[in-house]
Amino acid sequence: MERTKSNDDGFAVRNARRWARGGWQSYAGAACAVGLAFFIRFQLHPLLKSDYPFLLFTVTALLVEFFLGLGPALFAVTGGLLLGTYFFVPPYNTLLVPELLDVLIVGGYLTVSLLAIALIEDLQRSKYAMSLMKDVLQSRLEMLERSNIEREFAERQAQESSERFRSLAASVPQILYMRRVGGEFDYLNEAFYRYTGLDAGLLGESGWLAGVHPEDTERVARACDRVGLSGDGETMQLRLRMADASYEQFVGPLSRIEGKHGKDLKWIGSLARSMPAKA
Repeated sequence: MERTKSNDDGFAVRNARRWARGGWQSYAGAACAVGLAFFIRFQLHPLLKSDYPFLLFTVTALLVEFFLGLGPALFAVTGGLLLGTYFFVPPYNTLLVPELLDVLIVGGYLTVSLLAIALIEDLQRSKYAMSLMKDVLQSRLEMLERSNIEREFAERQAQESSERFRSLAASVPQILYMRRVGGEFDYLNEAFYRYTGLDAGLLGESGWLAGVHPEDTERVARACDRVGLSGDGETMQLRLRMADASYEQFVGPLSRIEGKHGKDLKWIGSLARSMPAKA
């Protein structure tokens, strides 16, 4: 099913949250990053003591968010909260009712970490959505290019087929024609003009009848009416006035075609020389 532009935009926005790879590997990577941050902070603990208990964990959570996504980043924040509170917030290595200062330190860590994670997540989703839209637009451009190539090829094929048909129709001795209900010709090959000597500009709704024997015009009209009403083809005979003012007998099939929904009724047929006829 073809998607519209608005659907493509919605597709990109809905899938932007999937910019990160996900899976257990991402959480394992987050756990390793938190473990590394804990190891470094633990080694620096004699120097830093209670200062900056969550700094490395905040940096770690932001790096995890940037490379691994939202879920692993929240996992890193939680791990940093537990490890930092237990090992680096006095009193060390114990969990007691937190003091006001501890609450402020923990609250600051969570606030800064979560706000920064939210900003990075929004940035990554926007970046990924733009990448998806670029892919969609590139795909649409390729589809349009293919469609244009196919259309141009079809037009060339149709033009070549039309030229071949006209060349073939111009070379045959039979008269080939396609005529509308009103009488005007959509197509009339060169054989008609060679036989009758009539000018193509004179062939309006009834001008072509100048080439038909006066005694045959009514019969030709009735034959066209019968075929138009019944849809059954029949053989038509008529006399055409030649360029030298003589008349010759022509015979050929007459049938009708319809356009879509039964509109644009047309007669098609051919006429071949039968035998000379007297005027």
